[in-house]
Amino acid sequence: MKDCKNCNAACCKYVAIEIDIPEDLDDFENIRWYVAHENVIVYIEDDGAWNVEFSTPCSYLRKDNKCSIHEDFVDSKIKRPKICKDFSVDQCPFHNDYNELYRFEKIEDVDEYIEKVFKKGLHSINEADEEEDCDACGKHCTCCE
Repeated sequence: MKDCKNCNAACCKYVAIEIDIPEDLDDFENIRWYVAHENVIVYIEDDGAWNVEFSTPCSYLRKDNKCSIHEDFVDSKIKRPKICKDFSVDQCPFHNDYNELYRFEKIEDVDEYIEKVFKKGLHSINEADEEEDCDACGKHCTCCE
C-alpha cells in the first residue's frame, strides 16, 4: 500500500511549472539561463511537456517532514493550498512509474540537447502546443474564434 508514512516529503520540496516548448535557439537561451541557477532544473516529461523545477522546500514543512498547517495534524488558521489538498499518493512521482525524456541540470546539458536533438531535427513540438497566428491581429489569441 502506498502512503506517506515513511516519506521524506519530496513533494513538498520543489515547485515545478510547465513551460512552453522551445521552438528556436532564442527559446533555448531561456532554458540555459534557468539551469545556470542553483537548485533549478528543466525536464521533459514522457508526454512531451516541458517543466522548470525549483528545488525549494515549503515554508510550512517541519523538520520531521510533516506539514505544519495540515488540518489532519494541527489546528491552524492557515489552510493548505488546494494543490496540496488535491494531491494524492497515486500522483506521487516518487511512488509511481515516472519517466523523464530529458533532464537539464546545467548549461552543458542544454547545449548537448541542442546539438544532438534540436539541430538534427529530432526535437518535436506537440500539435496541441502549436498555435496559429490570428488573422485579425497576427498574434496568438482568441479574438477571431
